[in-house]
Amino acid sequence: MAKYRLGQEKRGVVFRKTQKEKKRRFKRKYILYIFAAWILANVLLFLVKEYLSNYYFSTQLPELSPENYKKILIFAPHCDDETLSSAGVIQKALAAGSKVKVVVMTNGDGFTRAAGQNFGKIRLKAEDYIKFGYLRQKETIHALEDLGVDRKNIIFLGYPDRGLRYLWEKYFDSKVSYFNPLTRTFHSPYSNSYEKNVQYKGVNVVKNIESIIKSFEPDLIIYPYSRDQHPDHWATSAFVKFSLLQLGYKGEEWQYLVHRGDWPTPFGKHPDMFLVPPFKLAFTDTKWYQVPLDGFMIEKKANSISDYHSQIKVMRGFLEAFIRQNELFAKLGNSVAKRYEGDNLFSPKYLVIEEPTHDIWSLIFEKGADIDSIYAAHDSENIYIGIRMVGSAKRLINYYLHIRAFKDQKYLGRMYIQISGSKMKSIKSMTAPQFSLNNSKFQRNKNYMMIVLPKKDLQNANMLFLSLRTEFLGRQLDRSAWKVILLK
Repeated sequence: MAKYRLGQEKRGVVFRKTQKEKKRRFKRKYILYIFAAWILANVLLFLVKEYLSNYYFSTQLPELSPENYKKILIFAPHCDDETLSSAGVIQKALAAGSKVKVVVMTNGDGFTRAAGQNFGKIRLKAEDYIKFGYLRQKETIHALEDLGVDRKNIIFLGYPDRGLRYLWEKYFDSKVSYFNPLTRTFHSPYSNSYEKNVQYKGVNVVKNIESIIKSFEPDLIIYPYSRDQHPDHWATSAFVKFSLLQLGYKGEEWQYLVHRGDWPTPFGKHPDMFLVPPFKLAFTDTKWYQVPLDGFMIEKKANSISDYHSQIKVMRGFLEAFIRQNELFAKLGNSVAKRYEGDNLFSPKYLVIEEPTHDIWSLIFEKGADIDSIYAAHDSENIYIGIRMVGSAKRLINYYLHIRAFKDQKYLGRMYIQISGSKMKSIKSMTAPQFSLNNSKFQRNKNYMMIVLPKKDLQNANMLFLSLRTEFLGRQLDRSAWKVILLK
């Protein structure tokens, strides 16, 4: 049977599709419409959840009082994060006579789009990125001085923008330094860095952080939330927490969120709305708090944010979304691994990390990479770690468990474990030489994975600082918070 039949029109002969072809075309359109409707429904559901949570949590969040602390130390991954997260805290603390010091980890010089737009260039050279870093420093000084912070209390460490993750994971204690491909350096090129010409290594970051904490002696430290999705933010969180563990810090810790999908919803300046936790993060193992701001403080925060001219040009809506009735902070406490009784490791009593699920679009389709929860227990000989995924663990997905081990306050070393298929191995370039997987055991059953580590192979550690991430073809799909696990 012929697929097409001839039909006459004014301008000549045309082909008309048969009824079969029309039905096929209609089915394609129908499927496309359903898919578009599904996406729209999910977007609307997301917005409804965010708006409902805004009204609900704005009345439920307990309040924090920065005025109760004498010395407050704030860590910012980039120039502007301290103002977005804590401009109100700074104002309240200084008005009460407290001292405030701000430490900026990087100069934000790796924001290529902003640098190009500010300098009117498409192709940027190393000196352009460094010049942009100095520009962002000036904006930070101006913004913080508007809030009342003295220049001498603003510290720039000078580490690589977009490189903190690598200093934490790969170049922590390596013999070679990290090479910043933008500024073309292995060390800080900035003349005003806290440690001049500091080499790009994680141990140097820790050394700088600990030095500042020891000299300032803060009773409150504010730093990024461990579940922030920006690599520089969660890496800063890990560096600060690691330093606090080594110092045995006993003061207060608040964490702030800046990057998490489309949060804060909606973008733009909405001073009558509240900052509330993203819906998916509201029901995890994190406790959320707020610092209320009055009208004068809100306006002053808005003015300080506007001092970041280089950022306002490219992301005004995002920056102004932090101009709200309050500032939001999290407290992510330590977890305790209980004594293992030989029963089901995946029972609630052994739960140590509870992660948000289906919170990234790609994970809706790849459930085997979506981290649900982590469990931990121990007995006299072994440490037991259980990993639960939303869907069955896939062979093509790599699972990386990063462990930093301590005995009391003494750091023992780190181990980077890769799980691929039914095999588990340590990545030698990432593994402390005194640790071993030779006597460890690994089991996997659908969406459950269990690892048994002999305590002697971890030098009888009694505290673990760990995180899990999933990866497909070199691209990260999900990552858990860095969490302290106490073996008691």
